[in-house]
Amino acid sequence: MAAQKILVIDDDNHLRESLAEVLDLQGFTCYQAANAKSGIDSAKKHKPDVVIMDIQLPDSSGFQICQELRRFSKEFILIMMTGRFLSAEEKTQGFALGADEYLTKPFDLGELSIRIRQLLSRKGK
Repeated sequence: MAAQKILVIDDDNHLRESLAEVLDLQGFTCYQAANAKSGIDSAKKHKPDVVIMDIQLPDSSGFQICQELRRFSKEFILIMMTGRFLSAEEKTQGFALGADEYLTKPFDLGELSIRIRQLLSRKGK
């Protein structure tokens, strides 16, 4: 079986590269993007199983990426990351746009891996 593909979209180079490295070591194939435009392009090209995206990017928001990716495919598992507290309205907006999960930075990489595997197993991937 081919490795499951994960796309990490974050403008923080260190976090993005660290996340991809850890997930690679756990058997996932990882792609990276530093902004919304390259992230959306990469998602359309590579069709990852999971997209992990920062909510605040210099050229767009995670909410806009979520909406764009959902128009393209219902298959992606979308995980939104944030470094700040989100209001109930913001979380509701993200879920309404198609987000599957939220993570607040900093987060435990082991917990992230478990969440990813649980979401994948529920989708039958």
